Amino acid sequence: MQLELVLEGMENMTTPDYCRISHQGVPMLVEKTDGGRKRIARLLSTNPADYLNADYTPGKFLED
Repeated sequence: MQLELVLEGMENMTTPDYCRISHQGVPMLVEKTDGGRKRIARLLSTNPADYLNADYTPGKFLED
């Protein structure tokens, strides 16, 4: 496959706007969406119980 076909459109791609925050004492990486909301991308916690909490599932939006 030609490299030009593989890379076609890549210059128009945008990268997500990630930031590290601590929400209710749990460190996480969140993505800021266009509407100003924050979506959990990844937990950074060392506490195993945080990973079992359904409120911190990656993909969920944080309620402020």
